[in-house]
Amino acid sequence: MFDRFRGSWWPRFAAAMLLELLFYYMSYASGHLVLMFFGAMFAAASLGLLQGFFVALLVAVLGFAVGNPRFFMLPIDFAVVFATVYGARHGWLAHYGRAALCGLAVGFAAGIASYWLGLWLVFPIAPSIVHPFFVPQGVSLSDGALFFSGVYHALDVAAGYLILTALARYAPDIFLAPMNCDGRGADGVRKRPIRWKLLVNMALVTLIAGGVLFYLVRGIYQQQMIRTYGAVARNFVEVAALVVNERELPVILAPGGGETPEYRELFSRIRAFYQRSDNIIRYLNVYAVGEQGGRGYAMTICDPSWTGYKYGRTFWMDEDPYYRDIGAQMLDEKDNRLVGPVISRGYWGWLMTLYKPLYDPSGKKVAFIGVDLDMNQAMSDINALYAKILSLECVIFSMMLAMIYTFITRQVIAPVKQLQGMLLYFREHREKQKDIAITTGDEFEELYKDISDSQDIILEDSTQLQDYLGIIQRMALQDELTGVKNHTAYENKVSELTAVITAGTAEFAILMADMNGLKFVNDVYGHEKGDIALKAMSKALCDIFEHSPVYRIGGDEFVVVLTGRDYMNRDALVKKLAPYERVRDRSAYEPWAEVAMAVGLSVYDPLADRSYGDTFNRADEAMYENKRRIKEAAGEA
Repeated sequence: MFDRFRGSWWPRFAAAMLLELLFYYMSYASGHLVLMFFGAMFAAASLGLLQGFFVALLVAVLGFAVGNPRFFMLPIDFAVVFATVYGARHGWLAHYGRAALCGLAVGFAAGIASYWLGLWLVFPIAPSIVHPFFVPQGVSLSDGALFFSGVYHALDVAAGYLILTALARYAPDIFLAPMNCDGRGADGVRKRPIRWKLLVNMALVTLIAGGVLFYLVRGIYQQQMIRTYGAVARNFVEVAALVVNERELPVILAPGGGETPEYRELFSRIRAFYQRSDNIIRYLNVYAVGEQGGRGYAMTICDPSWTGYKYGRTFWMDEDPYYRDIGAQMLDEKDNRLVGPVISRGYWGWLMTLYKPLYDPSGKKVAFIGVDLDMNQAMSDINALYAKILSLECVIFSMMLAMIYTFITRQVIAPVKQLQGMLLYFREHREKQKDIAITTGDEFEELYKDISDSQDIILEDSTQLQDYLGIIQRMALQDELTGVKNHTAYENKVSELTAVITAGTAEFAILMADMNGLKFVNDVYGHEKGDIALKAMSKALCDIFEHSPVYRIGGDEFVVVLTGRDYMNRDALVKKLAPYERVRDRSAYEPWAEVAMAVGLSVYDPLADRSYGDTFNRADEAMYENKRRIKEAAGEA
């Protein structure tokens, strides 16, 4: 069923797009999260990180084109896609239990983040599109909706991870093949590709730059909006303050002042001013501010904009965040400036408020008049502007990531992989790779030339080094005088025979040979003639035992290890030594040229010999017995 997908990029990419569009539409139509990230996760896990980003971006752009503000959740999509690739590389999707736990953790974090985006960006712009359970009107972060948003996303991502795990297990040819599910390469080393490191660093830099730019633009527009609407509010509050007669204020502020004719007159004038404002003024209040028991409070005097308020109603400023921000300035009797403008949001919506102090006939500040302008439409417009800026930044951010990724892959990763392949080929074959050439015109080309030149030097030096090593090895294991193997080589051979004996497959014989009359030659004719005698003896042994190694283990002692053909013909070969088993003729013209020796042979017996030493000792004893017989036959003591 999956044969058409094997090794093909486009069918898998198209399948990911269709899945993402399908689940995106299901989520849009139902108002619930239904595997929202599944298509992008599938693309990321089967094709790679950039493809997952691309699928999420394309679907978000399509949704944005039809008016769905979920485009602003694109950073959350990217985070889930990145977590999917990272998790696949580190074995998250290797087991169902691990996939479920990781999916719950990633999804819960994504849910909380998307809740913030939905509450502060999506809902003010298009509240009708967002499901009422997700971001209900007037919801706060202390409500249970924050937790349930995390739970929704947690179940969503966990379900997607479980499906991906099943695909990785039952369709391994098409899924996770590019990245190796357990996160390790063929050499067992966990891979941390340089492209991801560079991409992540560039993404962080881009995000930081985009965030700084966004907040700079946002600050500029906020300041402009405050100046514009603040001027309107200042005009209204100045005119409204003229409506209040300062001679009436002491009477109104006195106990029972709400029942006086002065209060009714004040209420009538302010209400008329409020009604003539063409609903630009949302609320209009006159109230006194003071301290009682160490707590700042505001007491309503007149509020014609909301009949629910009554004369004498008290607001404790230290319990209300809005009043807490401006309370210190309003309580300062020496501060006679306008208070505000202040932009706030609550269950009454967005408001811009400005307060002007009111004075009694003696010039004492006794009350404030406040104007609240309706800012819902203005904030909706500016939020829409913020959304467009964020959308543009997301598109630019995604395009920059794609361009950076393409640049890194082509200009950095591709030459690095070529150099890696070049070095690997050289290491395996000990020769230069002919079909590779890097012509990037930058440091990589220079590095390629340096490596190529270095390989030439290494090959030349390696050939010379092999020759030198061969010479050194021969010198290390060869007796300098006679040319046969030395004592070091003999010890290596003993270790080899010991291993064979331990394995139970030993079959060899030891021939011990000792020169006769070497002391006589050295004392009478000198050591140079003694060296000639040693060379003659070693040559005789090598000529007879041409298939067995001959070792000089002492001054005039030699050992021959018989194996193979020489071992099978040992008796015949030993008989060839008979002419040399004699004492040295001291009356000869050149006695040093004669070969005179005593020999002893022993064959390894697996029943009697427990080690190589047992066989050697028997050969040594046989040699001394042979030497004794030779001397007796020659009449020497």
